[in-house]
Order: sequence, then structure tokens, then C-alpha cells
Amino acid sequence: MKIKLILIAFVFIFLSTEYTGNFSIISVANAQEQQSRKTKRVGSMSEKVAKKLGEAQELIEAEQIQEGIEILNEILSSKRLSDYERAQVYYFLAYTAYLQEDYKKAINFYKRVLNEDAVPEGLLSAARFTIAQLWFQLEDWDKAISAVDDLLATEESPRPDLYILKGSALYQLKKYEELIPVIQSAIDLAESRNAFRIEQLQKNIKSTADENGIRYLRREEEDKNEIDYFRFATQVEAELKEDLSKTRKAEQKTEIQLAIDNVKKSASNLTIGPTKENWWLLLRAAYFELDNIPKVRYVLERLLIEWSKKEYWTQLAAIYGQDELEEKQISAYATAYQEGFLEKSNEYVQMAQLYLSKEVPHKAAVVLQTGFDEGIVDKEVKNWRLLSQAWFLAQEDQMAIIALREAAKLSDDGELDVRLARSLANIADYKSCVDAAQTGIEKGGLKRNDESYITLGMCQFEEDMYEDSKNSFKLATNDATARREAALEECSIRENMTTEDFLILFDRQARWEKIGKELENKRLICTIPSSYRTATNWQKFLEKEVERVTLLQNQIKNIQEQLKSKESSTITF
Repeated sequence: MKIKLILIAFVFIFLSTEYTGNFSIISVANAQEQQSRKTKRVGSMSEKVAKKLGEAQELIEAEQIQEGIEILNEILSSKRLSDYERAQVYYFLAYTAYLQEDYKKAINFYKRVLNEDAVPEGLLSAARFTIAQLWFQLEDWDKAISAVDDLLATEESPRPDLYILKGSALYQLKKYEELIPVIQSAIDLAESRNAFRIEQLQKNIKSTADENGIRYLRREEEDKNEIDYFRFATQVEAELKEDLSKTRKAEQKTEIQLAIDNVKKSASNLTIGPTKENWWLLLRAAYFELDNIPKVRYVLERLLIEWSKKEYWTQLAAIYGQDELEEKQISAYATAYQEGFLEKSNEYVQMAQLYLSKEVPHKAAVVLQTGFDEGIVDKEVKNWRLLSQAWFLAQEDQMAIIALREAAKLSDDGELDVRLARSLANIADYKSCVDAAQTGIEKGGLKRNDESYITLGMCQFEEDMYEDSKNSFKLATNDATARREAALEECSIRENMTTEDFLILFDRQARWEKIGKELENKRLICTIPSSYRTATNWQKFLEKEVERVTLLQNQIKNIQEQLKSKESSTITF
């Protein structure tokens, strides 16, 4: 087997994501290739040593590690080894120690590499980085940080992953304030080297200006790799605004303003670089631990630019809600919904509730209905009730009734059945209204028996069920009367009066207020259920209506008998 890159995976406690770093194993053949721009005078390697190292390497690759170690120790016993040759042997011994999971021994061998002279700078750098990784593997965070700092002090052009390794160790030490600038350094370093993307976005800005016929100025002498692109974007925006101030045509002003907005958007995208997702996750974790929610929000927004994932959308939506940014919260949920990221019942329900809070009931209803149809939303009473509410507010009564009927079926009490009855009455389905109201009353557990009987009586009346209707209104009146008396008693006790005295004064007050007469004493306040008046009025109306219908029926009967008699008297033979 070939010597492979060995991966160290570190699982963040909070993030449940991986940090991946590379152990660089430098062989005889590639040692020279690892040199950096700054190198020491490198010693040579004899043919004999190179051959022996090759034999050791083959044994290690064949998993005959101990045999390989013996050859490496044999090489070390030679008194004629150069610093370069000795460093290579130490590097191989460090690697074998790592394979045997003796990390401290591996570290000691890598340190011996560092103590040798005439060693390529690349080999030294790889040894330092591996030492840092091994301390990380041993969970000795302080030593890992120290090793990284040593490496940063010697590197002319440090890699971003050095900062990430240090930041990961700082996270384990819960040094979140120190962690943030370290991770940001990695991000800035990566983005500063993304010349191609910067160049493309500069072209986008130029296109924005050209398409709108706006003067565009760029200093050609500016180096695209060194340009301060935020300053550049600001400069272009200033020029656009200057043109905006000069034009008088409203249509052109609108176009230029749109161009400015596009420039701003392009400028914000200039920060996008070849960063890794885990870097931002580490930054998010630090801000979260520091309870810096605005920064958590910023990181999530940044993550979604390149890594559109469900967890980021839902987390961002939650933060928008916490910050009372409802429009952005809805937008985040809507995007997640469109991307197919919403997979749970509570996610659909929450999205529907957001739409309802913003008075967009039709969208709320469509989202919930889709969830029900696709089997995602739990078929529970509360969810059916919410769907019904959304359809009612969207003025889709038939759809609302379907949902409400499903909710009523699952409900243990009769409240939803009575509510269904009222909805059926609104669409003039009185027969179904009677059935629903009776079912609700039979289930029991009603908050207002009087109102339930009123609903039943009204629908019975419309179905010409006069005797049943009369009985329902009687029951409604009885319950309403009891509620009225209880309310009056409570109010009289509060005012330290008898119920009779309170009622006299309360009625007098109502009469005086009706005619605009000034009250003699303080105003009495008492909330009496309106169902009492409704029930008694329906009773009176029903008596008159039954009387009218009876009279009408008698009149029709008399007319029919007269017609029959007349027909009989005119018969001839």
C-alpha cells in the first residue's frame, strides 16, 4: 500500500460537525518538493541511505512496521549521517509511532526533525503542523495552540487551516472571545486569495452600470489581486448616485436607483470566498455561546449563500422570529418550503401560523392543506382547527367546513361540533347544522350551553321543526337566565348592594344613558351575557311565527275546503 494522508476528525460537541486536517508524510522522493520559498542549505542523501529508507518504506507499507523500524534504527546507528538524512529517518520513525497510536512518541520524533540543520523548510513546516495536530489528538489544547503559534511565527504565507486548528482548540477551552478573531483570520486569508471570483464580480458591477447607461470609471492600473473591492464598490455606487442627482426623468431615476441596489448586492457578494462550511459553523458556535444573536444571524445568512441546508434556514427563521423580524422570518420559511426542506408537521404548522400573523390566510391554508394531503402534518384536532381557521379567514367556507368537520370528529367535547353547526348555518345547510349541534350537545363539555341551544333552535326553526325549536330556545333561556342571575349577584356583591337594589339602579342607568340624561351617581359596570336577550327574543319571535304560520295554514285549509265544496256543487249529470 502507498503511504496515505491520515485524517484527524474532530467532532465539535455543540456543532456535531467535523474538522479535518492532514498529516503530511514526506518520503525521500518528495522531500525536495516540500520546500518553501525560504529554504536553508539542504544536505545531500547518499545512495546507500536512500536505498535503506526505501526498504523501510516498503515494509511499513506492507504493515510490517516493526521490521521497518529496525531498518530505520540501523540507519541511525551510522555515524556518517547528514542532518538531512537523520531528519528523514526521524520523520519516518514519527510516522511509525503514529501508526502505533503512540502520539507522544511521534511528537518527540517530529521535534528531533526540528532540531536538525540543513533541512528543507517544507519538511520543517510539515513537522510543526503535525505536532500541533497530534497535541490536538491528545486533547492537550494548550500545547496544540502553542504549536500552532510556533508555526505561524515561522510561516511567511500561513495556510488558513492553521488558524482553524487553533480556533478549534480555543473552542474546547471555551475561550470564545479569543476564538472569533482567529477564525476570522482564516476566512479573511482564504477570501483574499480568491482573485478569480473578485474579478468576476467586478465584471458584474460593470455590467450593471453599462446596462443602465451609467458612467463607469475604473482605474486600469489597479491590480485586481490587490484591489480593495469594498472601496471599489463604494466608488461605483457614489458615481451612480451622482448621475441620479443630475437626471430629471422619473423613469431614468428608477433605473439608476435599481442599478445602485444591484451594485450593493454585488458588493455584498464580493466577500464570498473559498472558505469551508466548518469554519463558519465554528464561528457560529462561538457567537452562540456568547449570546451574540445578531452575529449568529449574520453567520447563518452567510452560510446560506453557499450551503443551502434545511437546518440553516430553520435556525435563521427562528432567530428572525426572536428579533421580531417577521417579514424575514416568513421569507426564510417560504424559501425552505420551496426548496423542499420542510419535512416535519410542526414546521408546516409554524409556517402557517406565521402567515396568519401577517394576515395572509390563503397562503397559510395552502401550506397546511398541502401538508395534510402529503401526509406530513399530523392529523390532530389542533391542526385541523388551524386549517379550518385559515380557510375561513381566506373566505373559503366549504374548505373550512371540511377541515372543521375532521377536527370535530377527533374532539372529545362538543365545542367544535357546535362551531361546525354555526358554520353550516352560515351556508344555509340547516339540516346538517341540526345534526352537528345535537352531536355537540350530546358530547357535552360545552363552555356555553345557552349559545349551543340557540344555534340548534335557529337551525330547527329553518327546518320547520317548530316544537323542537321551541324546546331548544326554552333550554337556552333557562341556562341564560341562570348565567344572568349569577352575573348580577357577582356585580351586586362587588358594589356592596342587594341584587334587587343593584338591578334597579342598573336598569335606571341604562334608561338614562339611552336618553342622554346625566347620571346621579357613579356609573355601574356589569357584564351580563347577551344570550339571555337573544334567547328570549327568539322565544317571542317563535311564538308569533308559529301563530302566523298556524293562521296561514288554517287559511289555506279553509280555501282548499271552499274550493272543494264549490267543485262538488257544480257537478251535473
